[in-house]
Amino acid sequence: MSFGNKLKQLRLENNMTQEELSNILNVSRATVGRYENNERFPDKNILEKIADFFEVSIDFLFERVYKKNGRFQTNIKEDSDKYEFYKEIINEITNKLIEEDIIKKGDLIPKNILQLTVNYGLNAAVEIFKARNNLN
Repeated sequence: MSFGNKLKQLRLENNMTQEELSNILNVSRATVGRYENNERFPDKNILEKIADFFEVSIDFLFERVYKKNGRFQTNIKEDSDKYEFYKEIINEITNKLIEEDIIKKGDLIPKNILQLTVNYGLNAAVEIFKARNNLN
């Protein structure tokens, strides 16, 4: 599979339009279309943004490995509910950070920051449930 086909596959698996991806990458929609049609190739910075956003390695984008995120690739369609849930969480975090003027629209949140945010939220949920159970 070509790079362009791989990019299109990832975009569609994440239920994104070319316009949405172009906003994230800070390029035009037409440029994303040219990437997907293998008419253009992204520079190093855009390639890194693509890999970071979709949480894949650059090798994965070039089909040099058959793994995704260090694990053997699973059928994403089977896990679509899980991925939709993750996407919703990331969108909520992103929107809150934009609302608070911490980041600008189109900025990517580093994976380690997202992991810390989710862990903090999980710990807070545990404490809330403990407190609730102590009240009952």
